[in-house]
Amino acid sequence: MKNTTFLLAGLFFLYSCGSSDSEAEALPAPEITMWNIDQDSIGNLTKAQILAPDVDTLSPDVIINYMNNNNPNIKLVYNKLSGDTLFLKIPDATFLTQQMGSSGPEVYIAEVVYNCTELPGIKYINIDFKEGDHAQPGTYKRESFKLTP
Repeated sequence: MKNTTFLLAGLFFLYSCGSSDSEAEALPAPEITMWNIDQDSIGNLTKAQILAPDVDTLSPDVIINYMNNNNPNIKLVYNKLSGDTLFLKIPDATFLTQQMGSSGPEVYIAEVVYNCTELPGIKYINIDFKEGDHAQPGTYKRESFKLTP
């Protein structure tokens, strides 16, 4: 009887030390923000961070999907990562270079650059596409754009 009592007490102790249901519940996903670049009424580029509800981690694929979902007429494609530079491509840049006006491409490229340089270690974004009237390919960094908060 004494052994049974000790065994039951030991099992009760071990059970009470285990994790409770509330501890086993998944923690909420961290809130991830993305950069939104826009143009004010006098033509200055502005930046603001906005909550990205469908984004739970930051990676090149996640950012590219985010940009493609927000800009369905422009398909941004991952090419490679080399050192501190992320290489991207736009296979068909007609909409970007010919149909977004003169400031639309700058807003779009700035938004790509700001969001992609949120990735740790990434300072430069090389975007390859066929040059058009309103945009040209190249390597960009945040300082390539004059933005106001």
